[in-house]
Amino acid sequence: MIGKTVAHFRILEKLGEGGMGVVYKAEDTRLDRVVALKFLPEQVTATEEDKARFVQEAKSAATLNHPHVCTTHGIEEYEGSLFIEMEYVDGVTLRTRIPEAGLKAQDAVDYAIQIAEALQEAHGKGIVHRDVKAENVMINARNQSKVMDFGLAKLRGTTRLTQTSSTIGTLAYMSPEQIQGEEVDARSDIFSFGVLLFEMFTGKAPFRGEHEAAMVYSIVNEDPQSIEQLRTDIPAAIVHLINRSLEKDPADRYQSMSEIAGELRHARKQSARVSRKVPVEKPAVGVPGATAELPTEPVQPAPSKEPPRKKWIIPAAAGVVVVLAALFYAILSSGGPELNPDMTFRVLQLPYSEIDYPGLSPDGNWIAFPASDVNGHWDVYYMNASVGEPRRVTTDSSYSVGFVDVSPDGGQIAYERREEAGGPAGIYVVSSLGGLSRKIGEKAMSPRWRPDGKRIAFMRVGINAVHGSESGDLELWSVTPDGQDERQELIDTLGTGWNRISYAWSPDASSFAWLRTFPEGNQEILIRNLATGEERQLTSDGKNIDEVFWLSNDQIVYSSNRTGNTNLWLAPSSGGDPVQLTKGSGPDLGIKASADGRTLLYLQQQPVGNLWISRLDGTGLKQMTRDERHRMDPSFSPDRRQVAYVMADSDPLIRARYLYVSDLDGSNTRQYTAGEEIVHFPRWSPDGRWISYVSHPVDELHDSSRVYLLDAMNPGVARPIGRGWGTVWISPETLIVAHGRRAWLTHVDGSPQEPISPDSTYIISLRNHSLSLVWDWRPSEIGWQLAAGSFTDSTIFEKVERLPVPQTRLRLSPDQEYMYYTRQSGELWRYSLVKRKEEKIPGSFPGLGSSFTISHDGREIIYADERLSAKLVMIENLFK
Repeated sequence: MIGKTVAHFRILEKLGEGGMGVVYKAEDTRLDRVVALKFLPEQVTATEEDKARFVQEAKSAATLNHPHVCTTHGIEEYEGSLFIEMEYVDGVTLRTRIPEAGLKAQDAVDYAIQIAEALQEAHGKGIVHRDVKAENVMINARNQSKVMDFGLAKLRGTTRLTQTSSTIGTLAYMSPEQIQGEEVDARSDIFSFGVLLFEMFTGKAPFRGEHEAAMVYSIVNEDPQSIEQLRTDIPAAIVHLINRSLEKDPADRYQSMSEIAGELRHARKQSARVSRKVPVEKPAVGVPGATAELPTEPVQPAPSKEPPRKKWIIPAAAGVVVVLAALFYAILSSGGPELNPDMTFRVLQLPYSEIDYPGLSPDGNWIAFPASDVNGHWDVYYMNASVGEPRRVTTDSSYSVGFVDVSPDGGQIAYERREEAGGPAGIYVVSSLGGLSRKIGEKAMSPRWRPDGKRIAFMRVGINAVHGSESGDLELWSVTPDGQDERQELIDTLGTGWNRISYAWSPDASSFAWLRTFPEGNQEILIRNLATGEERQLTSDGKNIDEVFWLSNDQIVYSSNRTGNTNLWLAPSSGGDPVQLTKGSGPDLGIKASADGRTLLYLQQQPVGNLWISRLDGTGLKQMTRDERHRMDPSFSPDRRQVAYVMADSDPLIRARYLYVSDLDGSNTRQYTAGEEIVHFPRWSPDGRWISYVSHPVDELHDSSRVYLLDAMNPGVARPIGRGWGTVWISPETLIVAHGRRAWLTHVDGSPQEPISPDSTYIISLRNHSLSLVWDWRPSEIGWQLAAGSFTDSTIFEKVERLPVPQTRLRLSPDQEYMYYTRQSGELWRYSLVKRKEEKIPGSFPGLGSSFTISHDGREIIYADERLSAKLVMIENLFK
């Protein structure tokens, strides 16, 4: 097989072979990636039972999407042989990592937690692995575990293949009920996990036998070896966990992997607490009493209102007085803290490129950040700023996670999370050691801990399901860490168009600094005293600002494009000229700082988007563009020869966007608009003669948008045909446009627009159906609905039903029978307006989000894989 091309995979080398398959490393020539392919062994005559079990493996594994489960991409057949396309894990099996005397306690616990989380995910989907063993766990290059080989898994609801299939497995790891041919469930995996855990700690199996029959007898009838006799340093909690997992009767074992994972995390936490009591000369991670082997929970007092003092170790009291006097004189003479010309900048080495706004522990030693894995699933990660790899602390991978903030004591992390595209944002809290998250705020975003740790602030913006501000203005709220006593802190009734939002507590929590967006589109920093309501404006640059952070020494750091590039600036909270802190191309965005203000963390992040084309069944995927520019809103021409799309600057604070047209292969690119305009939604007319788009100047609000037409054959100066946005062509001569929270019939010839829907509704009449799609803006009714009638009959509609589709950008198929949308990254869904049925489109669309269009013949999709290219930068010794 080596060197042979199978379908679109080029076989590179053989990785391994077992009873149910032979695995090869291969190159996916379509997507330019390395994968693993698993075939039935060539020397085995594949029976129908073998094939059925093999297909069952693919179906089982394909339902799992977890960082510690080997990803299954698909199943295919070649010349009569079935094979599974899987993620290629560059690493070794756990078997090769276990020494004769067992793993170090911390390594064993870390691996065990990851494996437990993977099995918890499988059990949650009704999947029993049935072959948990060290050979079926891979350890990758980042020292992370991946559970492999669901070839013996039994999917809930799947017909039993044969009686013998229930006893397939590796004998030393099998549960008593599995050996005896009884029905097995998740508790059988718990027994096998107990065997594996025993082996990881001791290097030996808990049950012994010189031959198969003796091994069977030992598992079914004998107690396991005493783990304390094999190793004396295992915590009592771990001994209890292993013994309970190895109970003969399933009813006496743990009943879920989530229970085991929780106890393991608790055991790790207890070990970390004990480790802080052990004196060491050189703490490995900069926390007093920390050890190099166990991660510690960072603990730091809440920041003081007083300016920071560097702690010098001077034996004589006179020396202390001299030093403090010198520092005090320097601060007074300069009018404030001085920047250190010898401050250092360090880019953190992370295994992720899609990163959002981070958090920093008060001592500056620990970093929390949201990141996306290769499958587009977001989680919160935690890492030491100096050593070690990021550790995933959330267990509920989401469509998006952002705006992470670490509590003042370092023990908890607050973050913003969305379950699906267009879904409402919520605020969650999770332990910095990992575990289950708890939701503390609905329709809320951008959490910030109060400096004393007793409350968490968050934002609500706009009247919609995502942000949930009932007033329509920017509202700042706060809540206790357990989700109680929610109260409004301030409301900004003067700001408009919340395209950049950020805020910060003052060090004594008496005030807020926040960004107000003005009608011209710029942001300024405002400060309000919460007790008196006094409000003052700190900046007057007339530029764009992304983030604001209030340091403990009463300096305010913010990111601004006041001189062109987006960099960090520093200004006293009392007012005064800002000082430029960073230079270069940027963009320098999300900011966090340590409690003493000497360590600063910021995010360099730019959006990227390339275009992809695929058939609707997921086959024939082809990448159209390949660079680091930001493309969005692609649209096929009716003849499928050209693509119109929007391209933006890589700096998110530069708001201008332009219209481009390229041939389908990405060549012959032309720019059709210029100037300080923001272009959206290019769409071809049904006859291909016109390209419509929506645009407004960068210094005007979204409500000023106009609809423009360009001649597709002879583009020159675009001409406006009406006001509004969200265009839908209904004939070569007419469009429906949203404006003023109503739908308007808009004409190619530029004749006056006509309102066709009641207030607070947008409507699209469906051809060949006496129905219309209605978007309702009213808070109590917000969402897509189906109604009887059309705009040609009446502006009074009888609602038929609310549609179970997300409140995000959707695409109507050319025949107007389907609504297409995404729920998770890489997934395409559609809702049949005829059958009233939702279905997921088969196939994978890497990077698919809400920026896509269906071809006029309904057979293909073009989309932009909008993503982030980011890195974290740490400034140390910021002040003298």
